[in-house]
Formats: sequence, structure tokens, C-alpha cells
Amino acid sequence: MADNTKQFRWIVTIKENLEILFANVGDVFVAGDFLWYPVEGNKTICQAPDVMIVFGRKRR
Repeated sequence: MADNTKQFRWIVTIKENLEILFANVGDVFVAGDFLWYPVEGNKTICQAPDVMIVFGRKRR
């Protein structure tokens, strides 16, 4: 998660450019600046990646 406006701008810039880079690949999901719970149903395990790329996952 971004700590300040400058960091948030960098996160958005990197995320958007990765989306452009993988625009023609249907099974690449790019996300940024969010909480991620890798174990379904377990809210005690979480991560907050600045940007995450998931290969083999369709965009939503």
C-alpha cells in the first residue's frame, strides 16, 4: 500500500505500463496497491504488494 502520493504515482505508473506490456496476453492479470489474501478464508495471512502480476489468470 502506498505511504504517500509520490509512491502511489509510481505504483500507478508501473501497473499501467505492465498492463500495456501484457495487453495482448489474455491470461495475465495485473493489479496494484491492494491487500491480497493468499489463503482463502484466512484473513490473518495477507500481503500488500505494490504491483502484482499473475500469469495464467484471466483479467476481470
